[in-house]
Amino acid sequence: MSLRRFLAGLPALALAGVAAAAPPDRPVTVGTAKGDAGAVVRGSLKVAEAADGSPISLPIAVVTGSKPGPVVWVQAATHGDEYGGVRALQDLVRHLDPRAMTGSVVAVMIANPPAVRGLQRVNPSLDDLSDMGDVFPGRERFATERLAAAIDAEVRRVADAFVDLHTGGDRFRQCPFVFYSPTGGVLEARYDELARGFGMPLLWRDTERVFPHDAVTTFSAAGIPSFLVEVGGGQPLADADLRQQREAVERFLQKMRVLGGSAPAPEPPAVVTGYRIVTNARGGFFEAAVAPCARVHAGSVLGVVRDPYGDVVETLKAPEGTDIVLGVSTYPAAPTGGWLLELGTGLSDPAAGRR
Repeated sequence: MSLRRFLAGLPALALAGVAAAAPPDRPVTVGTAKGDAGAVVRGSLKVAEAADGSPISLPIAVVTGSKPGPVVWVQAATHGDEYGGVRALQDLVRHLDPRAMTGSVVAVMIANPPAVRGLQRVNPSLDDLSDMGDVFPGRERFATERLAAAIDAEVRRVADAFVDLHTGGDRFRQCPFVFYSPTGGVLEARYDELARGFGMPLLWRDTERVFPHDAVTTFSAAGIPSFLVEVGGGQPLADADLRQQREAVERFLQKMRVLGGSAPAPEPPAVVTGYRIVTNARGGFFEAAVAPCARVHAGSVLGVVRDPYGDVVETLKAPEGTDIVLGVSTYPAAPTGGWLLELGTGLSDPAAGRR
């Protein structure tokens, strides 16, 4: 049995002895970043080449504890316009003290360099335009699929847990949540416990397999506890968002016993299980009437679309079965079919006493 599968089934108390179960090939090496006990090592992993032959590489920091233990892979910028995740990961690495750690953190600072270079969500090459959240486990075809294949191979080789840092990008703002997809590859009770370990007020427990080819869903099926941590978005970056995302990962590292100590027990989180996107039929200027995290019900007014004269030509309302606003577009112009709102369904909220 691999360490990752062993960890996935362990009760919380048993994790205290996980260092003894670490395989002998630690500390880990990813690309040119060769782990060194008690140190932070920087390097890169070449994944492709630009048209001029120059390398496209993932910038990586391997933070190795003084004692062997689980390896947690944390990456940012799966989408190239989600800069907050990169900044939060930079802060995380700076705050880690490898001498006081058990195990390792593999920090992939930018998971999708072509998209970041283009300052866009996806690789802007007309031969690609693929969303990295929809191409795992990858294959030897378009560039984004090749990047995903390289990440997939390395995560499966070294990682005992996987964390993907996301934001709403430069045109969207999200309610902070942790997304995970119980697929049967990880013991569900343990998976739920690890998800709560982030201390976030909202969990999206994906029972509908909304993103079947996302890294989180793919690695979950492979027995690797995997999570997407979504916080904020829009411009400019907010220090509070960066801090919330970093601290959530730090709490998870405590849960995995990579970091010592324990965070205060969080309040029971609200949980959603499903997801709806709201788009507009009329083009114009979008004005939101709700904010991220707002509770809604069928018929709640979500916003309006105004024509060039300022007249309301469409009122957007919450569909049947929706409960909470997960995200809201911050961009004012909206052609027909604009991705304007994301809503959660199947809400269970202990704080409100509703299910």
